Amino acid sequence: MKHFLLVLFLASWSFRVGATDYYVSAAGSDNNDGKSSAKPLLSLQKAAGLTQPGDTVFAMNGTYAATSGPVLNITRSGQADKYITYKAFPGHSPKITAAGNVWNAVVINGSFIVFEGFELVGNNANITYEAAFKAYSDNIAGTAGPNGNFNTNGLSIGGPRTESKLPHHIVIRACTGHDFPGGGISAIQTDYVTIDNNLVYNNAWYMMYAGSGISILNPFNSDRETIYKNIVRNNRCFANKTTIPWVSIKKLSDGNGIIIDVNQYPYDGKAGDEAYTGRTLVENNLSVANGGSGIHAFKADHVDIINNTAYQNGVVLPDYANIFANTCTDVNIIGNIMYAATGKKCNSNNKNVNVRYDYNLYFNGEVAVQGPHDIIAYPEFVNPSDDPILANFKVKPSSPAIDAGSPVAGEYSPKDLLGIGRPQGKSPDRGAYEFIDGPISIITALNPAPSTGKPILFPNPTQDTVSVQFSETPPLATQIKIITSQGIEVKKQELTRQLNEVSIGSLVGGSYLVVITQNGKTLSVQTFVKQ
Repeated sequence: MKHFLLVLFLASWSFRVGATDYYVSAAGSDNNDGKSSAKPLLSLQKAAGLTQPGDTVFAMNGTYAATSGPVLNITRSGQADKYITYKAFPGHSPKITAAGNVWNAVVINGSFIVFEGFELVGNNANITYEAAFKAYSDNIAGTAGPNGNFNTNGLSIGGPRTESKLPHHIVIRACTGHDFPGGGISAIQTDYVTIDNNLVYNNAWYMMYAGSGISILNPFNSDRETIYKNIVRNNRCFANKTTIPWVSIKKLSDGNGIIIDVNQYPYDGKAGDEAYTGRTLVENNLSVANGGSGIHAFKADHVDIINNTAYQNGVVLPDYANIFANTCTDVNIIGNIMYAATGKKCNSNNKNVNVRYDYNLYFNGEVAVQGPHDIIAYPEFVNPSDDPILANFKVKPSSPAIDAGSPVAGEYSPKDLLGIGRPQGKSPDRGAYEFIDGPISIITALNPAPSTGKPILFPNPTQDTVSVQFSETPPLATQIKIITSQGIEVKKQELTRQLNEVSIGSLVGGSYLVVITQNGKTLSVQTFVKQ
């Protein structure tokens, strides 16, 4: 056993041999070497130019802004066993902003890349519909060229035409992307892309290129595998929409929460050209009040859309159903909840071959195709809302979605949006959340460890700060997470002293869950009320 543990230790250590950690801070300097948190770099791009396979770039607190080009353009690649990682420094909340003639806040054109824990913020608040429509009209008339100010994308992997370097093996995780006039997170001419556990809202409003919250367009074959190569999982997409016509067809299009878009032929190709061989998995996503569909596949084959919840989408384009496939082959739409706005569509069926709907729950809209185990029923959400903070799309104990999903392995996600294992009952539930009887279902997903002394949390209720008192100085890797009653993590901070103060002034009033961990194991779970 000792020999086995030594082998494991050496194997894990070898992954980091020769690897370098770089630190970036809005208070740093590019004259520093960036190899310690005490002497960080100023620029994310400077750090990117230093990276080698296996390196990690830690972004510390601050706002990283651009007004003339991307804040970060990643072109250096990692390796299959040595990804290059860009992530928030533990306990920090770095923010990337872009405004003006900027086409993308972040571009990834390297392979074997992880991008994690950033907030990306666009400039919608300073753009009007009238100005955006004039820019579109001037472009149509030929009196002005395209303007990045109205088309800024949040995070773009690859790109159109010659812009893509055909990147592959990219992971986008635990980021927030909002208020971009262009798309939120997009991948064009890429392969092996995982988009996991992101919050994406208020994007695509003013662009003239028909963007969406999350999109994968024209993936390419970096190999001939037929396994899951693209995964869109555990994301929450709210109020992404288009209000400006798509310049190519001169009418409104897209503005979806999630779209898997055209993999039947390459970018700038046509039917009969090389098709994409891999499968795409879309699971455990929550898609609410988007202008187009909640989730759909268009001219995309080999797609599985499983255990998602879509609520009152089609806000701008009522013909766009909540979840559906259009002109597709080999698509499975299983175990989802589709709650349409009155007079709109739950699903749709157009020019499809071998597209299977089953074990879905529909309510309040047109059902164009109904599978053998599909039902039409009220799902009984706890608190349906188009506000991502207030929304709670878990279901009540009496919901017909509970224990009503497919019992067949592979036709349901093994964990739900919060990481809770499925099934909890005799069969998995329909939708993105698995029901657990009890007031705080998220606790079961946190792998609790035996308590070694409960920290004291005070004052409670509180307004601006909450303090955590330990009986002695906590060890390294002790952390507090503050989570809403809907399971949304809104604050994370390292706890390094006997008495730690955590700022909560920016949180909305209400009840919150506090999870304190040591080395990844849960030490304490408590609640407090923000007044």
